[in-house]
Amino acid sequence: MNTPTDTLNRYFSLSNTAGQNGQDFTELIKLFASEATITSGRGETAKGIDGIQDFFRTFFARNTELHHVWNTRRVDSTQYAVDWAVAGRSAAGKVFAITGTDTATLNADNRITSLLVEVH
Repeated sequence: MNTPTDTLNRYFSLSNTAGQNGQDFTELIKLFASEATITSGRGETAKGIDGIQDFFRTFFARNTELHHVWNTRRVDSTQYAVDWAVAGRSAAGKVFAITGTDTATLNADNRITSLLVEVH
């Protein structure tokens, strides 16, 4: 990835497809640093690549179709905030729409080291 914004744009783009496409899932996981952490809007946490893989496997099993739109803004030299909206379909067939903000910290390689998801 060229810039932190490129990484985050790719993250959201892949979030639309990684549940259905194994190559996209692998690419999504590679956007995270090996020591990365995620805190979800549901209070779930994941640490390290194995934990992040498990987190996203569960997430995509629960949410079978997703369509994100987002805007990224820089907070400081390593931290970015992404305001997003998503429409989706759950595994049970329920259609939903939610909004939120992700706060991400990225390292010098522009990999995500922490991701905090807040649902509005």
